[in-house]
Amino acid sequence: MKKNYSYQHNWTTFPQYLAAPKPGCLAGPVRHRINFHGNLFVFVAAFLACTAWFTGTAAAHDLWLNLDNYLLKSPGKTLAKVVFGHNYPHYGILVSRDQLNEFFYLTPDGHKKEIDKTWEEFHGESYGRPAGARVGEVRCEQEGTYIVTAVKKRKGDRLHVPSEKYAKSVIVVGKGSAGINRVVGHRIEIIPLKNPTEVRAGQVFPVKVLFEGKPLATYVYGTYAGYASEDEPFPVLARSDENGIARIRIDRPGTWMVVTNHKVDFSASLTFQIK
Repeated sequence: MKKNYSYQHNWTTFPQYLAAPKPGCLAGPVRHRINFHGNLFVFVAAFLACTAWFTGTAAAHDLWLNLDNYLLKSPGKTLAKVVFGHNYPHYGILVSRDQLNEFFYLTPDGHKKEIDKTWEEFHGESYGRPAGARVGEVRCEQEGTYIVTAVKKRKGDRLHVPSEKYAKSVIVVGKGSAGINRVVGHRIEIIPLKNPTEVRAGQVFPVKVLFEGKPLATYVYGTYAGYASEDEPFPVLARSDENGIARIRIDRPGTWMVVTNHKVDFSASLTFQIK
């Protein structure tokens, strides 16, 4: 049940000539024999594929949100922490404010609240760079469901594949599920179809996956705080159907993350708490 970072390149140079390189391989085989500058072309094409794969792998972090409190009994506030890393919920490479394209939350009645004031929370190093989280405050002034979201995008160039990372988290204040399945409009998005407070261990948590506004049949991975494995970072695997619906098997209470990816480096995550 390893996470599928399969290379589905629709952007790089020479796509019609190169097969996708698989993890563990330097480059994929040349799909057609092309008599175009002979071996030089093959070498350059293979080098580009190799570079793109390694760049894609290095960029294959997920963006997610850690919250100080996912469930509030009454109106109050909590801290939302943007993490760019590999192993939930541990901190990864620190994200600067300039690297975030969006950081806001939606209130139960659908109003958008920007998280303008942010600060850094440091936690050592990751890949030789400062590790930690970008932190902001979420003010929950009424009962209901709040959706917190963060977006990190990077344009593609000769050395980098395009990257789009989308993160969402669910806060439940008091009772009420209004807005739980509200679509934010991310290019790739995981939408909860049930209030996490209504799900117990041994049950399934249904979600819907959209890509560019349309249902996406793909793999969805799940993990929880406290899980640790060097070989398998995602102990739960599900697949969304033609309607984009996936059912995540919840086997314990605690904080969870579900994540999906599509094409080269587009990914979406959703974090929530199960009682």
